[in-house]
Amino acid sequence: MKITKITQQKRVSRINVFIDDKFAFGISKKTMVDFGLSKDKVLSEKEIGKILEKDQLTKALEKSFRLLGIRPRSQKELEKKLKEKEFAPEIIKKVIARIKELGYLDDKKFAQAWLEARKLSHKGKYIVRRELKQKGVTEDIIKKTISHYTPKDEYKIALELAKKKTKSYKNLDKFKKRQKMATFLANRGFSWQVIKDVIAKI
Repeated sequence: MKITKITQQKRVSRINVFIDDKFAFGISKKTMVDFGLSKDKVLSEKEIGKILEKDQLTKALEKSFRLLGIRPRSQKELEKKLKEKEFAPEIIKKVIARIKELGYLDDKKFAQAWLEARKLSHKGKYIVRRELKQKGVTEDIIKKTISHYTPKDEYKIALELAKKKTKSYKNLDKFKKRQKMATFLANRGFSWQVIKDVIAKI
């Protein structure tokens, strides 16, 4: 099988390869250079398979880095995104292994960073736990991460939030005010003990 033509795609980084005067496949210019592809080069089916696998790996890696550039992600999140882009399971497995090897994918670091971000946005530990679970982080990592969110931390964050919110309840009676505040803090993911302590304080 001989390459009879190579043409530019609309995307500058990709090209079309024609074999025996018929369109065969589209690949990146990087893959073309890596395999030394040019017009009149003869390829076997095995070589074509390697070329296509390499191109898919490159494409999946580039997609992964774009996603991680937007925000950190858990391993399960990244796997899901790559599946949505219809990359083969073996390609996803290799890409995940490579990104972890490079240090750009670590669920422990991801979970800790997520916890700190949620503290800044005044969220309680129950919401943090739920969100990490939704993102596919293992229960073991979640437990260890949540253990760093102490009752003292929660109380301080909930109290700060409650002090700001209490202004909007100033025209309510004492019972209604407590009820509203408890519901508000519960929806933010704070524990009932923290909620009771905060209400007692304010």
